[in-house]
Amino acid sequence: MDNNRSHISLLVASLRCMAIIVVLAWCGFGASAQVIINGVKAFADEGSNILLYSIPKSAFGSDFTAVVQVDTASQWHNITVAGQPLTNNPITFDEVSGDKVYLVRAMEDGKLVIKRLMFTFLPILSIDGDMGYDFVDTHVTLMDPDGTTDEAMLAQVKWRGGYTNTEGRHKRNYSIKFIDENGEKQNRKLLGLRRDNHWKLDAGQVDLSRVRNRFATDLWLDMAREPYYYDQAPDVLLGARGKMVEVFAGGRYMGIYSLMESIDRKQLQVRKYDEENQQFHGMLWNAASWSKVAEFKQYVAYNNNIPNYSTFVVEYPEFEDVHPTHHEDLYNAVKFVATSDVDSYNAHAHEYFDMPVLIDYAIFIQFLISVDNGVNNIYWAIYDREQDKRLTLAAWDLDWSLGTNRDSLDFRGGRAEPDHDFKFSSREFNMFKDPQCIYHKDMISRYWQLRHSWLSEENLNNRLNALVSPLVESGAVAREEARWSGDSDINGLPLNIVGEKEYIIDWMKKRLSHLDRTLMRHPCDVNGDGVVTANDIVKMNSYLLYDGEYDSNLDVTGDGNITASDLTKLYEYILGL
Repeated sequence: MDNNRSHISLLVASLRCMAIIVVLAWCGFGASAQVIINGVKAFADEGSNILLYSIPKSAFGSDFTAVVQVDTASQWHNITVAGQPLTNNPITFDEVSGDKVYLVRAMEDGKLVIKRLMFTFLPILSIDGDMGYDFVDTHVTLMDPDGTTDEAMLAQVKWRGGYTNTEGRHKRNYSIKFIDENGEKQNRKLLGLRRDNHWKLDAGQVDLSRVRNRFATDLWLDMAREPYYYDQAPDVLLGARGKMVEVFAGGRYMGIYSLMESIDRKQLQVRKYDEENQQFHGMLWNAASWSKVAEFKQYVAYNNNIPNYSTFVVEYPEFEDVHPTHHEDLYNAVKFVATSDVDSYNAHAHEYFDMPVLIDYAIFIQFLISVDNGVNNIYWAIYDREQDKRLTLAAWDLDWSLGTNRDSLDFRGGRAEPDHDFKFSSREFNMFKDPQCIYHKDMISRYWQLRHSWLSEENLNNRLNALVSPLVESGAVAREEARWSGDSDINGLPLNIVGEKEYIIDWMKKRLSHLDRTLMRHPCDVNGDGVVTANDIVKMNSYLLYDGEYDSNLDVTGDGNITASDLTKLYEYILGL
């Protein structure tokens, strides 16, 4: 019932917007005037005449009173806002909500001008000017409802991405580099995230939910164990944090985005290059695209005079700053995996890799069915090669997941079914699926730990609802759908974010059930029904008492025999001992 109400609410909001657009077509536009609320300019989409202003969430659901002005350069007169004459007195907006529109009316050159003022409690970020494939100098403004500012910050901005940055794309991703008046780097602390000059805007361009990347990345940041050097660098993060915002670019409303930190030396806290002694310490590579080398299936000679080793690109130290670079440790790790049998891997993998993090990542992408993140979109890092040459990893760009299929843009026909037998393309992660690999049982044991915490249905559902609900309540979902539904970026499909959220919730439930019964089957689940209950004890007792037909699933201890010790371990698990 709540879901139906949500859909009805969004439909009503969309119909209101459509009705007002018809009025605007008759009335004219008047693009020059700026509406100022409590001393801060509202952001304007001159194409649709939307005005958007951010206020604290606590102001929603009640009347909001503010001082409203129009810039002195305006030729407007006979102005009314929300049906009230614009004077020196404050304007009261009654019962503010995400689906409510307040009309700003004025006369200009004998024509009626109407603008649609809406409120949100999401931060709003605006980029001036037109963007392209190369960085251009511009201004970026951020309106934070909990610390409102209209400061225009100098920045360089361009489109970013792989497939999403090809010809004909519309809802672009952006890369932002803040600069000072001299064109030098200018660090900025945004929305309680880190202080840095380099930021990303993720559009969720081909994601029908617009939140898969944010949801998956936040899940990874919570469920991943600390890397091996955490005690030396407790601020390390194995992914990019972010906050959901609404974006304007080039005078147009662009919709819902995730404002994200970058994956770089600072995020992974690897040690800096020693410029005085020209000595390498921390290293960072990005697996930028697919290759047999990036799949750890073959190795080739490395050349420190170029910035890449096969399709791994060195990110730190940056090649233009420090060259020749140092690919040797990455080469050795790739060669080890590509040439090792299971016995060799068992004996030496821990010398090359941060195994707890890699096991968590294998579980993570197996759950997501994230085909695009098993080889590329992985950052590989070494904290300090002078101390320890092990590689750990950071996750990036997780939108092709949770039921979307990287290999098809026909979303309805290209869904990744939850019972899909996902095969790792990387030999590194495929090792964990081999029962002869010592890390196979570690992976299953860790999976069941996570099933009772971060990968429980309750946690996953609450997490997704907590991400989507503010987008609905703020009105951002209705604005996003009005702007992008049916666009060629999503093959002309309707955009239904709440409906897609429900699809993801159902998909996750089915996916976990499938993993419980198959790849991640618990050692104590001797009857294979996906849960460990008294029914498993019944089956074990039946075998031990009546010498039933041998079933390897009954070997709970993994010692090659089925004895009373297996029954004891089963009892201990059920009793929580």
